[in-house]
Amino acid sequence: EPSAVDRKSFRRRRPVSRVELQSDEREKRKKSVAMEKKRRADHQMYLKAILNHSREFFAYHKNVKAQVSKSAKAVKGLIDQRASKAEREEDRQEKLRLKALKANDMEAYGKLVAEAKNERLTYLLSQTNSYLDSIRQLVRQHKRKHHVVDEYTAHYDAHHDSGKDTSADDLDDDLNYLEIASKGELPRQPLMLVGGDLKEYQLRGLQWMVSLYDNHLNGILADEMGLGKTIQSISLLTYVTEVKHNHGPFLVVVPLSTLSNWVNEFKKWAPDLVIVVYKGPPQVRKELHKQEMASCQFNVLLTTYEYIMKDKHVLRKYDWQYIIVDEGHRMKNAQSKFAMTLGSMYTSRNRLLLTGTPLQNSLPELWALLNFLLPTIFESVDTFEQWFSKPFAQFSGNGDSNELSDEERMLIINRLHQVLRPFLLRRVKASVLDQLPDKVEKVLKCELSGWQKIMYRRIQEGGALLMETTDDAGKKKGKTKYTSKGLSNVLMQLRKVCNHPYLFQTNGYQIDFDIVRSSGKFELLDRMLPKLKAAGHRVLMFSQMTQLMHVLEDYFNYRGFRYLRLDGSTSADEREQRMFMFNASDSPFFIFLLSTRAGGLGLNLATADTVIIFDSDWNPAMDAQAQDRAHRIGQKNEVRVFRLVTNSPVEEKILSRATDKMNMNNLVVEAGKFNNRSKEAERRAMLESLIKMEQEEAAHAAHGDDESSNVLLDDEINEMMALTDEELALYHRFDAERKVREAKEWADYCKQYNVPHTPRSRLMAEKDAPAWLREANDVMEHDIATGKHEKDSWNFDLEAVAGKPRKRKEMSYRDQFTDAEFVKMCEDGIDGKTDGSHGTYGIEETDESHDAYDMDDSHDEYFA
Repeated sequence: EPSAVDRKSFRRRRPVSRVELQSDEREKRKKSVAMEKKRRADHQMYLKAILNHSREFFAYHKNVKAQVSKSAKAVKGLIDQRASKAEREEDRQEKLRLKALKANDMEAYGKLVAEAKNERLTYLLSQTNSYLDSIRQLVRQHKRKHHVVDEYTAHYDAHHDSGKDTSADDLDDDLNYLEIASKGELPRQPLMLVGGDLKEYQLRGLQWMVSLYDNHLNGILADEMGLGKTIQSISLLTYVTEVKHNHGPFLVVVPLSTLSNWVNEFKKWAPDLVIVVYKGPPQVRKELHKQEMASCQFNVLLTTYEYIMKDKHVLRKYDWQYIIVDEGHRMKNAQSKFAMTLGSMYTSRNRLLLTGTPLQNSLPELWALLNFLLPTIFESVDTFEQWFSKPFAQFSGNGDSNELSDEERMLIINRLHQVLRPFLLRRVKASVLDQLPDKVEKVLKCELSGWQKIMYRRIQEGGALLMETTDDAGKKKGKTKYTSKGLSNVLMQLRKVCNHPYLFQTNGYQIDFDIVRSSGKFELLDRMLPKLKAAGHRVLMFSQMTQLMHVLEDYFNYRGFRYLRLDGSTSADEREQRMFMFNASDSPFFIFLLSTRAGGLGLNLATADTVIIFDSDWNPAMDAQAQDRAHRIGQKNEVRVFRLVTNSPVEEKILSRATDKMNMNNLVVEAGKFNNRSKEAERRAMLESLIKMEQEEAAHAAHGDDESSNVLLDDEINEMMALTDEELALYHRFDAERKVREAKEWADYCKQYNVPHTPRSRLMAEKDAPAWLREANDVMEHDIATGKHEKDSWNFDLEAVAGKPRKRKEMSYRDQFTDAEFVKMCEDGIDGKTDGSHGTYGIEETDESHDAYDMDDSHDEYFA
């Protein structure tokens, strides 16, 4: 309670009039509007400030970015300019290095590599130089061991004694010694050689072999098939006998199939040489040893590979002056019994290999040949392969080959050629026989028939083979049976399917037009052979399958073609007789059917001018040898080679693998031009072109640009077959007549058997396949769909299987005699047992891998 009077509490407020209130409200509103305007103005100014700042900010950074970009472009331009300058300089240096390589100026090349400071090239050059230097020293040691001294040896010894290092030029001079020595005046033909006059290139070959003989070195005469390696070898033996006064004995090892040809050539060209043909049963060989060999009154012993192994206890005891091995690629496996027996148990002054295909599959095979010839020089296959296999890695599917540049590949291959050149002589027909007609090879693609497609699909997807098991009684009753057979050699079964489905007909087959319709290759043959016969051509047909040759014979008989057949079961006498029958001037035979391995060597069939490779070999050298039965001295017409290939993965893989192997051979052997006549520039140019060609082929393959994958039409085939316009017109007329004739035959058939007259294709469609096959196919498809049969359960991988050798029948060449027992038997005249008991000379066989189907490979140790 207040203690004093508060005047304010008693103050009376003056009433405010309505007018005043309204006035106050107006004033407040004015102030509020003014304040709002001011706030908005301030906000507008704030926003304008932000926008101005944003514009200034972006403008600033845009300017900075432009300056940075300008600076970066200037820096990049400077870097590009320097890189371009460096690249031009590098290209210039590379061109200089390649120029030095082409000129074989390794000293200049080494200086350029050092200037370029290229570590890879420096490393490769130093390592290959090191390997070549070791080869050179081994050659020196070999020549000193045999007391061979020449100007190069003396030059080397002078350098060595004075403590100086031999230069790269000395190295090249040493490795090229034989090439230089064999470019002098040609030797005269020996007087003992009376069968005719040697051609110039054959005298060059004799000169090269004599230079090897003089230097106690061995070599490979690798002339292309058909250039007379046999005659050159005989000329060497007559020259050594007549001029060098070395009367032997000489050991000549040949395939059994060519033995008779060698005997005939010795009789024709060197009748004064005493020849012993060492073959026959044990008693005959024992008599030969006792009567003709024991006194060493013979010059040449001719025998086969088998007797080298079987009778090694006797034959190795002779002091052979020369060992000559025909078809020397038999030595390609250094671990084979033949190579180990002849290489380690037989001694000789000199050795010579004859082969038209020195490189077939890989570089280790080439090393094996060199190791047999000069084991002290070519000791380690690992070192040889380490330095020289890299450029060819792509041929084995190894992507590491991309790590090597063209220059590096050329350098390594150049060094490999330098290693090979003293020991290898190769001439091809195109370079020494200008008058020999050309050889043209064509790949003819064809489709699989419906029958083949079903079988191929079942094998590929289900791993089972569908086969008819209906007997004759069942066929009469109209009942069909079939079975599903598991497979062991899947790749081989696929190849058989591609050739002809009749190869699986265990109960026989009817010979009618279906023999043509059921196989794509037979259908293609049926379009070709009548035309070739009408045009006067004669055909050599090669196949690897003896069972397929039976089907081909049935087809020839069906079409009325006269033919001869030769395979591994044909005896040597029959081989020669059939060759004469086919080559006779009045021969009625149109086709000579041969197995690739047995008929690919030792035959002169130049009277034929058309070669058909029915099924390709994994090893292209086998097919090349087969082709050269016709393309050789004596051929007067252009040779056409037709290779039949179906549009199937397995045959395309075989063709691709064979092409890769041939490319490797071209780079290693052909690009080297080991003919003692070509210039270094020619060799380098050929090597460059081959590398470029191989890269283009790889690029086409990577993009799927395979122009040959299309199946050819009649007109295209006619153009490939025809040599003249007249032949082309003849072939077109044959096609027209064939279509009319087949249409009439089909119409007559439909009328006779009351069959609906629907158009019939030459190649059997799936709907036209045998009923039992379609039924079996439907059942298996149902089993796969329902899970009863697991698709791809066996995981067939064509890439993994392709190219692997099949398991082969094992052969034992043991005589089951000790050395002492055999020698005593020969000396005492005791007969060897021939009843299969202990002491038999026969070959022991172990049938661990007999297939119902056999490849005819009795003349080669390896399938691929």
